[in-house]
Amino acid sequence: MIKPIVRDTFFLQQKSQMASRADVSLAKDLQDTLHANQNYCVGMAA
Repeated sequence: MIKPIVRDTFFLQQKSQMASRADVSLAKDLQDTLHANQNYCVGMAA
């Protein structure tokens, strides 16, 4: 599922957590979003 790109610097400064098997669907969403925006961005953080 293509998600909106978050540009909120306060949100993006939050400490991340290690991913688990429960996050596989989030990784797929990230892949879909990156593919949909490939003309506008080089990479994305999860």
